[in-house]
Amino acid sequence: LSPPLPPPLPSPLRGKGSSRFGVKLDEARLGDDGVPEVLQELRTLLMARKGHRNEGIFRVSPATSALQASRALVEAGQTSKVSDLESVAQLIKVWFRELPESVFGADRETGIVAPIVDGDFTTGAGCYEAMQGLPEPRRSTVRWLLELIGDVCRYESENRMTAQSMIIVFAPNLIVPRADLDPLSALQVNQHVVRFMELLFGHWNEVGGPATRITASTASPQVDPP
Repeated sequence: LSPPLPPPLPSPLRGKGSSRFGVKLDEARLGDDGVPEVLQELRTLLMARKGHRNEGIFRVSPATSALQASRALVEAGQTSKVSDLESVAQLIKVWFRELPESVFGADRETGIVAPIVDGDFTTGAGCYEAMQGLPEPRRSTVRWLLELIGDVCRYESENRMTAQSMIIVFAPNLIVPRADLDPLSALQVNQHVVRFMELLFGHWNEVGGPATRITASTASPQVDPP
């Protein structure tokens, strides 16, 4: 009889202990600022290569082969070797989508929508207060996302991505509805997330000061005269 075959090696994209995607936020390796290290790496790379100024960034989907190759490099801790900037942007969305539990606390198994998003919020101040009540590292990760949205829509004249555009492309990745949810209910969940994020970003944008403030009409930065 032939000797038994050895067990297959874990996939480089899903290997236990090596995957940087699909892990609980509380178990993710954090950087000095309290945000998952992989998010910081991806953002740093995107900004350094001016990918955030590319037209349609975060909206344009990369080729499947490019995304797979880029993800393998990120999983291997070689993020700096990724060359496809659309893949960098897509991997940021993938990271949020593959969280076992939403950054807001929604449970993927039970399908319960996080109270922070499912609540009856009508003002940006209320949304901001709810975000401030999140435990770490959730709070810092949401703030990181707000900063990313601001960094991208600051160049709306080049990339055609407003704050609303960014929120719309991120919303389906922030809370993933149950697979058995009917299309109308799933759409309502997504609309609730969009509304919450719009209010939250609007308030954060106003209290962030002139260095970060984006105008509502053009998403261009308001720069104080020298």
